Amino acid sequence: MDEVRGVVGWIRRRPAVADLLLGAGLGLAFVAGPVAAPDWLSDGTPVDLTLTAPGIALTVLAAVALTQRRRRPAAALVVVTTATAASMAGGWQAHLAPLALVLVMYGFTVRSPRTRALAAAGVASITVGIGGVVAGVLRDDWERLDTIVLLVWTSTAIALAVQARRATIAALEDRARRAEESREATARRRVAEERVTIARELHDVIAHHVAVMSVQSGVAEHLLERDPVAARAALGHVRGAARAVLSELQSVLGVLRQDEAAVPTAPAPGLSGLEGLIDSFRATGTPLETRIPDLLPVLPPAADVAAFRLVQEALTNVQKHAARAPTTVRVEVDGDSIVVAVTNSRPPTREPGGWDVADPGAGSGLGLIGMRERVMAAGGRLETGPTPDGGFDVTARLPLTQEDP
Repeated sequence: MDEVRGVVGWIRRRPAVADLLLGAGLGLAFVAGPVAAPDWLSDGTPVDLTLTAPGIALTVLAAVALTQRRRRPAAALVVVTTATAASMAGGWQAHLAPLALVLVMYGFTVRSPRTRALAAAGVASITVGIGGVVAGVLRDDWERLDTIVLLVWTSTAIALAVQARRATIAALEDRARRAEESREATARRRVAEERVTIARELHDVIAHHVAVMSVQSGVAEHLLERDPVAARAALGHVRGAARAVLSELQSVLGVLRQDEAAVPTAPAPGLSGLEGLIDSFRATGTPLETRIPDLLPVLPPAADVAAFRLVQEALTNVQKHAARAPTTVRVEVDGDSIVVAVTNSRPPTREPGGWDVADPGAGSGLGLIGMRERVMAAGGRLETGPTPDGGFDVTARLPLTQEDP
């Protein structure tokens, strides 16, 4: 049984071989069958099995056409249609011709556009009809005409139904493939968005505390011999910033390692924590002036986080690039928006023998990019640039209400 299945599978994978075997097998059967039939079957059957030279020639012609039904379907259809019409008109017995016409008509229709298939079926019916009319006029033989025409249109209808089913299946498979590609593209986009979000959060968490550590370690190094008490206080700030950054890093990494159901739901930082953030920067020696109303409005979560992170990043940049520069943090409500601005003046010139922890060349520029992304994600806009006195200004305008999606 396995060997038979293997042979059948081998033939199915080779359509030309299958057509060759079909045409040769049917041609041999329709030529040798009447010869091998007993005399009583030839005399008593309603089908005339008498062989004539024209009938044998038309049978062989139909068999040859069957071997080409997939490689040259149009030519095969013309040959079998002509053979069928000729056998009807001449009264020759070529019983393979109508069967070959049905098989070739099916194969042609299932691989052709609907309009072309219907036109071919119409031409074949007319051609066969002409042969049948000739047979009826000359020999009063009208019996086979209706049957053959009906078989032609039946095979055409079945082939069109199969064609429509295949088209439906192909469309469904294409839709499923496109849906899968869309899901994969969405997954890749979400992964990229998550990577950007994680990078932004890590930047926000680390940059501030590392800037504090850099400033205070510079202070400690400068005061270590002249003022040990002040140096010890600066080192205390470094130690506190290190503990804070380690704690926040553990929190962020813990979120990444947890399942979604286990993710903590602690509130994200917002403008309510602005006072503590400003105090931490003042502790580093940065001269800060604040213009913040006593009663802050309630912002949408995204805008609230964006406002806090903007102030944090802007003050961190002041520490890194303009240490000890007088800085103003301003928060005010303007219509249906809230304006959050951080502006620093030109940093003081380093005195001879003094120290300067600012590094104007430090940083990758990703801080401003992160700020802009956060503000835009919250539905606001960000403006940054130098001030006329040599300082730098960061101003964001964020909506007070969240727009409906």
